[in-house]
Amino acid sequence: MGTYPSSSELDQGTINTPVDLTNWNKFIDNINALTADLVDARGDGQAFPGTDHTAEQATDIDDAMQALRHILAELSGETYWYTAPAGSLKAHTHAVGQGGLIPWGSLGASNARLIHLPPIYPGGLQTNSLRGAGASGNNNITVTNVVDVVSYVGRHAYVGSSAQTSLMDTYIALRHRLPIDFGAWDTSTAIQIEYKTDSVLSTDCHVDIYVYKSGNGNIITNSENNVNVNWSNISLSAASLGSWSAGEILEIYLKLESRNNNAARVGRIAFSYTS
Repeated sequence: MGTYPSSSELDQGTINTPVDLTNWNKFIDNINALTADLVDARGDGQAFPGTDHTAEQATDIDDAMQALRHILAELSGETYWYTAPAGSLKAHTHAVGQGGLIPWGSLGASNARLIHLPPIYPGGLQTNSLRGAGASGNNNITVTNVVDVVSYVGRHAYVGSSAQTSLMDTYIALRHRLPIDFGAWDTSTAIQIEYKTDSVLSTDCHVDIYVYKSGNGNIITNSENNVNVNWSNISLSAASLGSWSAGEILEIYLKLESRNNNAARVGRIAFSYTS
């Protein structure tokens, strides 16, 4: 059997190299030899978890993975992969299961995170009631999906419009599970919802926002009667949202109200948080 890399006994492959039993066995032999070399690079007696081993006895996956873990430790700052980790991504011992998880903070200097949800929102749907309550009865309104281009910026949007003389309403509802790295909401712009209306009068059209936490009966926060003839943002602060944890589910209801063909639009939703 060859010992990688001094005598690999594995020829350079070409387009005409046959795939046969001999070549396959050489390939397997070299993988085994590489594993043995990794584990025995400094000699026996190292503090690996599992059964004690000597040269070329790295025959189980646990020993092989421990060797590769040490190489990764070197990439993150170790002087030698076979020494006890001191500058790796996370300090750890050599006990079973103590290889260490890579912390989110090691992925960059900033722990700020941003999630964008453009229409059509994942899992979003239209409904005529707020979180299962009775419909208002004023639901003679049409919702369409458009791309609104302003100054060469295209925004995907839901558009609610009604020709009735009194305000008509409907809701766009969605659920969003907070990601595993969620730590806390951004202080001032925790949630931002793009919106635009055809009139500056809330009596003609407007957008309302209602936020719930799944499993909780009380409304968390809301913002009503929003109007702006230019694309703008409705911003919800961390203080208004309160405390949340990774894995919890937001239930958001976007209410579109319109009369006399004055449309109300909602676009991208952005979640800003720290890990």
